[in-house]
Amino acid sequence: MQHQPNQAGFTLLEAVVALAIVAMVVTSYLGIRTSALADGLEARNWRLAREIAEERMSEIVAGSHELPPQSGISIDLEQYKGFSYTVVIGESSIGELEADLSSAAAETDSQTSERLQWQHDRDRYLKASARGLSAMDYDSQIRQEEEQRRLQSKAPSETEYEEIAVVVKFPKLDAKYEGQKEAFVIKTKVSTLALSGMTPEQAKQIADAQGDGAAAAGSGSPAPAAAGNNSPLGGGK
Repeated sequence: MQHQPNQAGFTLLEAVVALAIVAMVVTSYLGIRTSALADGLEARNWRLAREIAEERMSEIVAGSHELPPQSGISIDLEQYKGFSYTVVIGESSIGELEADLSSAAAETDSQTSERLQWQHDRDRYLKASARGLSAMDYDSQIRQEEEQRRLQSKAPSETEYEEIAVVVKFPKLDAKYEGQKEAFVIKTKVSTLALSGMTPEQAKQIADAQGDGAAAAGSGSPAPAAAGNNSPLGGGK
């Protein structure tokens, strides 16, 4: 009687190989799908942060708020878990904000930190050069001017501007530590009248009471557009 090959063993080997191939394909597919979902969520977060920042900035530029925004106060957004925004007023305060965010970015992404620092230094240099000052003298002059404006409490005007920034923070997906967040910043200059939320008539009444009615109402020139300068911070895209 002729010996027959062990068909059962041969079939089992084929099954094991087939299962291994299927497992590799499924694992690869799941990895690609997970990566795509993470990329999609990250893109969604950055898009949402931009929309929130631009919407808040537009409200400030238009003066459509009852109370002037408070600088440096973080406000949580209940409809978007983990999202918050902060309005920062004054060039020196914005400079400190950018330095803090750049420092935070350096903890996880030195390349991003270096790029942000370069952008910040370039902006300071251009503004200082426009006044014929060194960067250090420019910073000192800006702080003095801001302090003087606060002490004078002048009536809001359509022709006097203040630099402001809106910062939106949200959870970082690949966080290196608990609570790490990304930050999106948009900056522009806003008339002190729009920042106050007053009407020109209300501002004129205050100016008249201070004896400076001609200066307060201004010439009616429009404020700069809200999207003057925006940038992602915190190691984002």
